[in-house]
Amino acid sequence: MSTYAAALSYRALFALFPFLLFLIAMLSFLNLGDVFDRMREQTLLVLPPTTHDLIDTVISDLQDSNNSIFSVAILIAIGVASKGIRSLMNAMNKAYNITESRPAWKLLLLSVVYTIGVAVMLLFATALMVVGPQTIEWLGAWVGVGELAVTLWALLRWPLAVVLLMLVVAILYYLMPNAEQKFRFITPGSVVAVIIWIAASVGLSIYVSNFGNYDVMYGGIGAIIVLMFFFYISSAVLLLGAELNATIEHASVQGKDQGDRLIEP
Repeated sequence: MSTYAAALSYRALFALFPFLLFLIAMLSFLNLGDVFDRMREQTLLVLPPTTHDLIDTVISDLQDSNNSIFSVAILIAIGVASKGIRSLMNAMNKAYNITESRPAWKLLLLSVVYTIGVAVMLLFATALMVVGPQTIEWLGAWVGVGELAVTLWALLRWPLAVVLLMLVVAILYYLMPNAEQKFRFITPGSVVAVIIWIAASVGLSIYVSNFGNYDVMYGGIGAIIVLMFFFYISSAVLLLGAELNATIEHASVQGKDQGDRLIEP
């Protein structure tokens, strides 16, 4: 698991900024600049400050760039980001102990579709967080419980974010491996992965902000090291949840087979 987590963190680092370029292009096309600004604010809650500053600088440069090869760069961005998705599919197959049997053209097509799908899910989740308070306040005022509705939204906002995150993880566990399985929104693997990932992300952010001085050890590339470590933790936790689901699934199948043999005449 640690080896594949390291490989995924390497792919994620190279796929991140092309993916951001693709995301910026989608937002520009949909005229949703405010949503992207809100998304940048939300990253402060997860990423360490030094890493967030690095990504924020790159995003600003991408938004300011306006040249004739922008459309070509978007196609390249989709290709690079989809390669990271294919690496995740390979790692999931290892976690589930499954041999890849899908043809290369299908893997390529699926990785592009999944890349676009991840971008759409990010936009939807962020838009929900942005539009949510305004919508709840309007509905509350219309019903006559405006302040109560706002209070409820403040209480339910983060549980809703956790549920959305669990939905994303459940979709990844369902689509990425080369396995025929039923979609399950709540699985032990998804619950464990989300809980550990939230705790690890918050813990890493606190550690880097108060104790870890990576700039002293690594100089100007300290932010890159922290970002790579964040990707490694995220990948390891994601694969841990997949391993847990696969182990439970295999154990249940073996138990069912043994039970069938016991009742045979």
